[in-house]
Amino acid sequence: MNQKNKLYFLITTIITLLVATNTIATATEDDNNLNIICSNAFLADFTTQLLTNINTTIDYLMPSGVCPAQYDTTPSDISKIITADIIISLGSPTMESWLSDLLEYNPNNTHLILGYQGEWNLPANAQNYVLTLKDSLTQILSYHTTTIQTNTQNYLNLINTTAQKLQTIIAENNTVGTKIVCMQWQQDFLEWLNLNVTATYGPPQTLSVQDKLTIATTASQSDVYAIIDNLQSGTAFGAQIAAETGVSHIIFTNFPQAIPNTDTYLDMITYNTKQLIQGIHTYDYKQGEIQQLTTTISSLETQRNTTLLIAIIFAILTILLYILYKKK
Repeated sequence: MNQKNKLYFLITTIITLLVATNTIATATEDDNNLNIICSNAFLADFTTQLLTNINTTIDYLMPSGVCPAQYDTTPSDISKIITADIIISLGSPTMESWLSDLLEYNPNNTHLILGYQGEWNLPANAQNYVLTLKDSLTQILSYHTTTIQTNTQNYLNLINTTAQKLQTIIAENNTVGTKIVCMQWQQDFLEWLNLNVTATYGPPQTLSVQDKLTIATTASQSDVYAIIDNLQSGTAFGAQIAAETGVSHIIFTNFPQAIPNTDTYLDMITYNTKQLIQGIHTYDYKQGEIQQLTTTISSLETQRNTTLLIAIIFAILTILLYILYKKK
């Protein structure tokens, strides 16, 4: 948050804080539409799942399509923070370095810090986040403990069901063991889907020339099917490697709502899985077309050579017959 924004919103902040203080006190007493602000979309989705049937308004700060480490806060974030009864974040200094300045606008907030527990696109890690969130919410909303616990169990069951379904889809599409190259933040999820991750790479802006060369060399191997980018980390590098090597270029998202039809966490991992299968099938199709084209070209070359040979033989026979005719 730069100094200009702080000065610009100073008066508004003071007035809104006075109103928000009264609102927070009232909400704590009678749970009259608790206003909860999360640092990102997946935390907002988890919170929504756990607080189903409880009178809350849940929103998040960081847009889902941007890199967390590079996010620059906006004036609307200040408004959200000021009116928040509860703020939920990971507490990651790398992913949420921008949050500390915002928290200054609501120093008396109830801040739940879940801690970083690994890549949340992996279902087992997502369940850990959910359980940690459940523990935190039941402490401050003890009068809703039973509802939160019931919602938590229902959601954990839904994660399990979806996870099993996705692994089954991978098996049914004969993609188990397929070799791919991927951005490192998608590795756990891909290996959980039983893909063969032959190489990974970090954020593109951190890669050296040698790093890029190594990835390109690996991707060019005949049994590698795809390179998988992480949307929020950038997609240009993967697109370049795919263009150079002929492998499929697949783009995953690790935040819901970054792409149409990924409104929830479960939508997101389902979308990523379907993109994976589509990309692998596309590669197979392209290879089939290439093979067919190669066969066609080979056949045409054979026909051409045969025709040329016949023409040469015919020409030789014609010359011989002419010579014999002349000798008579």
